[in-house]
Amino acid sequence: MHEIIDYLPFAIMAHDKKRKIFLFNKEAEKLTGYKKEEVIGKDCHEVFSGGFCGKKCAFKEGIVIPNFSMIHYPLEFVDKRGKKHMLDVRVKPILNSENELTGVVATFEDVKTQIEFEKEIEAIEEFMGIVGKDDKMRRIYQQIQSVAKVSFPVLIYGESGTGKELVAEAIHKLSSRRNGPFVPVNCSAIPDTLIESELFGYEKGAFTGALREKKGRFELAHGGTIFLDEIGDISPLMQAKLLRVVQSGVVERLGSTRSIKVDVRIISATNKDLEQEMKEGRFREDLFYRISVIPIKLPPLRDRKGDIPLIVKKFLKDISNSFSIKISHISNPALNALVNYPWPGNVRELQNVIQYAMVQAQADGRDYIELSDLPEKIFSYRRVDLKPPSPEDRAAINMELINEVLKITGGNKAKAARLLGISRATLYRLLNKNK
Repeated sequence: MHEIIDYLPFAIMAHDKKRKIFLFNKEAEKLTGYKKEEVIGKDCHEVFSGGFCGKKCAFKEGIVIPNFSMIHYPLEFVDKRGKKHMLDVRVKPILNSENELTGVVATFEDVKTQIEFEKEIEAIEEFMGIVGKDDKMRRIYQQIQSVAKVSFPVLIYGESGTGKELVAEAIHKLSSRRNGPFVPVNCSAIPDTLIESELFGYEKGAFTGALREKKGRFELAHGGTIFLDEIGDISPLMQAKLLRVVQSGVVERLGSTRSIKVDVRIISATNKDLEQEMKEGRFREDLFYRISVIPIKLPPLRDRKGDIPLIVKKFLKDISNSFSIKISHISNPALNALVNYPWPGNVRELQNVIQYAMVQAQADGRDYIELSDLPEKIFSYRRVDLKPPSPEDRAAINMELINEVLKITGGNKAKAARLLGISRATLYRLLNKNK
C-alpha cells in the first residue's frame, strides 16, 4: 500500500490523534525537504516548528475536535530549506469501525509552483521539443508534467504523424526514470514472427539462427521506459503474452524457462480506436485497461493550424543546420498555402514538404521558399471544391500571390485563375488594377 502511495503525484501525510506521523510519501519528502525517517513516529509539532498547519491545526492541547468530512484551506508553509510554499491542503478524518476519529490524512500540493508552470506554459512556443502554443497543446504540456510524476501506464492516442513518440520521450525525461533508458518499439514495423523475440529476447539455440543469447526490449528498458508505438497492430496471441508481462513485471526469453524481473514503465500509443477494436474482438479488454490507466489524446495538425508557422520556422532552422541547406524563411503565399492544407499526415507530412521545398529553393539559388517550391497538392488544394471563394479568400489574393501562381502555370491565366479559386474575369481585373 505504501509503495502505491509513494507513486501518487501529490504529497500525503497522516498522523494519529496524538499527532504521531505514520504516513509520509515521497512527494511529501520532496516538497517539505524532510526524509521519511526524520518524521515517522514523531509528533507533527516537534518535526515542523509550530506544527505543519500552524494556527489552522485542530489537534492542539485541550481542543475537542468536532466531526467533519473534509477541511480544505490554503496554507503558507516554510520547508526545511527555508523556502516558502503556498499549499493547497485537504484534510480528511480517519475513522475506526465504530466511527470514532483515530487520526487524519492530509494531501497537499504546491499551488505556487503549479501557477508558475501555467504562466510559463502561456508564454512558451515549444515544450520538450514539441512545438505549439495552441490551447490544445498547452493542455498536453500540463498533462505531460502531471503524468511524469507517476509511473502508471500511459496510452497516447493520435493520428500518424502527430508526435506520439515525442510526447512519450518528454514524459520519460521529466520522470524519476530520466537517467534510465528510453526504448521505443514500433509494433507495426515488426513481423508477428519476430515481435516476441524482439520484446522478450531469446537464448542461444532457441531457433535456427539464434547463435547467441539476446536481450529483449523489455530487458533493455530495465530501470527506464519502454514505448510501444502502434500497439493496436499486435496480434491477439501477442496481446496475451504482453498482458502477462504487464501484470507480473516478468519476462521469459524464447528458449528459456527462467523468469527475469524487469522494472519498466510502459507508455503505449495508437492511431486506432482501441475501444472499438475491443467491441469487435480485435483487442483484449484486460490488456486495454492495463495499459490505458492515463490516456492522452493528441490533436491533429488541422485542428491547430495557428501552430503551423511556428513548426515551419523550427523545421527551416533544424533542416538548415543538419543538412547545410541555407534556406532561412518562407514567402507569405507559400505559408498561406501550408496553413490552408488539411495535413492528413500531420506534422510528419509537413516536415517532408518543407524538406522538399528547401531542396527546390536551393536548386533555384534562393534562400527562401516560395509557392512554386511546394508540391502541387499543396498549392492547388481548395477546401471548397471549386465553390466561389469567400470574401476573406478574395481579400487575401494579392499581386505577390498572383505572380507566384502565374510563374507556376507558365503564364497560363486560365489555369492560374483555377488555382486561385477565382474567375478569369476577376484575375484580369486584378492584373489591370495593378498595372
